Amino acid sequence: PVTTRARARGRGIGIEGAIEGARRGWGARTLAAKSNNRGRTAADEDEDEDDEEALDEDFDVEEEVAADEELEVGGEAIDAGGTDYGEMALEALRDALASDAFAGEYDIFSFKVNASRRRVLASVDKLNDKYGSPTLDELTTIVRAHNAILDERGFPEDVAVELASPGAMRSLRVPRELERFRDLVMDVTYKEAIENPESTSNVTKTMEVTDISDTEVEWKLADVPANRPAKKGQGMNKKSREWRLRMPLDAVVRANLFIDI
Repeated sequence: PVTTRARARGRGIGIEGAIEGARRGWGARTLAAKSNNRGRTAADEDEDEDDEEALDEDFDVEEEVAADEELEVGGEAIDAGGTDYGEMALEALRDALASDAFAGEYDIFSFKVNASRRRVLASVDKLNDKYGSPTLDELTTIVRAHNAILDERGFPEDVAVELASPGAMRSLRVPRELERFRDLVMDVTYKEAIENPESTSNVTKTMEVTDISDTEVEWKLADVPANRPAKKGQGMNKKSREWRLRMPLDAVVRANLFIDI
């Protein structure tokens, strides 16, 4: 069988889990679909299946952080890395998500190949979920469908494949996903020239969408600690509450969903 595992990142195991996970420093990652079943008995696999939603306490933290960075780096979101096995894994994932069991519910959010480690890293977007994140059970089901296709097509056993949810603080594909996630708080980086024409820098603020069209978006400051007075317990002042900023969509450099930890 193909070496594969699923990770629920952030919202994949629930927002509460994401917040607690971030506080603990392990990023709210849970493992499913045990990585390697080669040479294992049916009894071993049954035992693993019973435990597959348990927290893996032995995972390598540095490896997991590196995996996240690989999923979130810039450039093309879908990139098979010029490898035959990457193309095979990508096509198999597309076929799995297009099957009757999943059709119309999920899409590939990101797909990367680490050729030096012979590793495929992909994340799956749940299209009708508020946060765009499949649950751990849903990820596990997708992994099994993906594995079945890879096994049928002779996918190399020395290549590891990892599927994940986009995560609680997912990077949005701007500008097209601003409308989809307009009801959620975002960390938004935009061109400072919108406020100061002489500037060539970018500014990042935690904001919410108040209005959006095909060409422009208007923001307000979100009611989060970064936008409140330094004195503990005080809410946003009137100036901050009434602050608005309208900009062209192409002035938005990047945006991530925000979680107040």
